[in-house]
Formats: sequence, C-alpha cells, structure tokens
Amino acid sequence: MNQHKNTTILIVEDDFALRETLADILSGYHHVIGSDNGAEALEILQNCKPDLLLLDVMLPFPLDGFSVLRVLKNDPVLSLIPVILMSGIKTEQTILEGLKMGANDYIVKPFRSAELLLKCNNLINMRLKIEQKVEREMFIKTPQVFQFDIESEFKQKFENITRAMVEGSDFTVPNIASKMLMSISTLERWTKKIYNMTPKQYIQHTKLTTAEIYLRQRLTSVNEIAYTLGFSSVSYFCLSFKKKYGKTPKAYMRFPAKAEPVIMHS
Repeated sequence: MNQHKNTTILIVEDDFALRETLADILSGYHHVIGSDNGAEALEILQNCKPDLLLLDVMLPFPLDGFSVLRVLKNDPVLSLIPVILMSGIKTEQTILEGLKMGANDYIVKPFRSAELLLKCNNLINMRLKIEQKVEREMFIKTPQVFQFDIESEFKQKFENITRAMVEGSDFTVPNIASKMLMSISTLERWTKKIYNMTPKQYIQHTKLTTAEIYLRQRLTSVNEIAYTLGFSSVSYFCLSFKKKYGKTPKAYMRFPAKAEPVIMHS
C-alpha cells in the first residue's frame, strides 16, 4: 500500500481510545493530527489544511459533525478538503444527509481498519491526481511567457512568506503550505521544480543563510542566533553551519568569508 508521509489527515473524534486507534492505523502512512471537538477542529483548519478530514458525526455540543461539515462546505478554501464521516448511526436518512451536505464518504462504526485505510488512501490519491492533472494542463495549455509568470508569482509569494517566518517557531512545512493555500505534496513539487529542494531543505537553507548574515554583522551571540532561528539546539546549529560554510559559527564570526567583489561597468 502506498505511503504518503507528506500528506496529513485530521481526525476529529471525541472518544480518546478510538481516536488513538485511528491514529495508530493511519500514522504509518500519513501525518496525523487529532482533535476531540468541533470548535478546536475548525481552529486547526484555519492554520493547517489537511489532505483529508476524518469526522465523527456525534461530537459534543455545540458543534456536531454535521455542523463542522456545514462550515467547511461554505468556505471556498476548506470546502476542497475531502471528508469522511464516521458514526455508529447507520440509518439511511443520516447517511444520505451527510452525503448531501458534501461528505465524500460515510463509514459506519465499528469498521475494519483495512476498509478505513483504503477509503482514506483512495480519496487522498484521487485528490493528488487531480492536482497533478490541473498542474500539467496549466503548463501545457499556458503560453511559455505566462508559465514564467506563474513560476515568478510562486517564487515571490513563497519567498515573502518564508522570509517573514524565518525567526518564528511556526517556520514549518505544514504552516508554509497553509499560507500558500496548497497541500504539502503540491508545495513539495513546486519547490523541487524551482529550487531543486524539498520544503524542509529550503527551510534549513534559509535558516543557515540568515545565520550567516547575522554572524557577519556580529550583532548577537551564536546561542541567540541558534534560538532565534528555531534550531533544536546550539550544537545542532553549529554542526549544520560548519557543514555548509566549512567553519563553526564562532570561527566564522571572527573570520567571515570575503564578500564577492562588485564589478562596476563603465
């Protein structure tokens, strides 16, 4: 079975044991986020656009699953997220109501783990194929000058977003994808195409090039730079910096690389 470790599933289920079981089933194939109520789920969806929403119908007051689904389908961005409803209620009326509201599937509890995994993977694969098809058609049908404009627009937006996030704790791939209004897999295809890097590699590259500027300016300490740029530890920052620039940060601060000469044209 295909693994999509760069895809995300949001599980909204108030039963803790069941939510953990679902996470165990899916986490071998996808990144999983969990929530136990509708209000929190909607808050998560404002900051992270998952590739699939697994939504329990019988959530606690005030927002049950149908209420959450209604909010999603009235939002132009969130409405694109595939939704599988889960419930112990198996009446035809309830199932049809969920499907009429825009759910992609309805699965009745208790269900088999293999069935759930296949339904999730099928919906995610379908979404990825549609995204890829749209991208291919866009580049085939669009004149080359406009293709260049599309890439330029992506670069400008992407670099503005990452530049603004470089000193924050939210400088992560899911958050960048959310701000770009695209899935993580789509973001990865674009960064590989334009920068020949994965988003994670681009984040590391941006942090280190920013650190190099700070060290050259000698305005703060190595420790402060490491924590400001969100490295997990000072030692990891030092190892990463030395690998890229051939010197430890302290050595680089004392003897920075010479700036490239500026050639003046007459």
